[in-house]
Amino acid sequence: MTTLNRPDFRGSAVPPPDVRVLDGVPPGAEEAVARLYWTAFARKFRPGLGDAEHGVPVLREALAADRLSCAIGPDGTVLGVLGHYRAGRGAIDLRYQTLLRHFSPWSAPWRALLLLPLHREARPGELLLDGIAVDPAARGRGLGTRLLAHAVELARQDGLRWVRLGVVDTNPRARALYERCGFVAERTQEVSPLGALYGFRSVTEMTLELSEQGEGT
Repeated sequence: MTTLNRPDFRGSAVPPPDVRVLDGVPPGAEEAVARLYWTAFARKFRPGLGDAEHGVPVLREALAADRLSCAIGPDGTVLGVLGHYRAGRGAIDLRYQTLLRHFSPWSAPWRALLLLPLHREARPGELLLDGIAVDPAARGRGLGTRLLAHAVELARQDGLRWVRLGVVDTNPRARALYERCGFVAERTQEVSPLGALYGFRSVTEMTLELSEQGEGT
């Protein structure tokens, strides 16, 4: 695992001071959060969930508020969302019973199989992220950077040493952001022959090692 002395968020845009990052999902914002996730990750969800009409309600029901943080604008609008894994479950906690409530008994099993490869496991001592999504209209304002900084805060609060995330080969903009913030690529894994199904060919694991002094945020 690559060692970094501290994360460095100084090279990125600074979000407006009136944007807050809050843990959990604000009451009534479930639909907005689900749609942000769908907009950002539709290509990987679509094989198992279908189109937005069917997929967004499933994501809304599967939201795990204790594994989500939201960037909130001055008018209360959710501008971005950060998910992470806790106790083996992700921010989008897609369970079989949820699929049964939205799809027929004959289609739920194969949908579950198509979603299974998306699951990941955190390693000891790390915070594993489960997606960062920013409203397209709010991009370029430093919200992704702010959410990453919040992930570092969460990791430190839990006494963890690393923050880890995965980025697909079709999202070079996100990878550039992670590299600017100090994340370093550990390994790249090919996903063929499933790549064509999920819309990407490989996933690169990137890790940020936190300093013991808590500097750099």
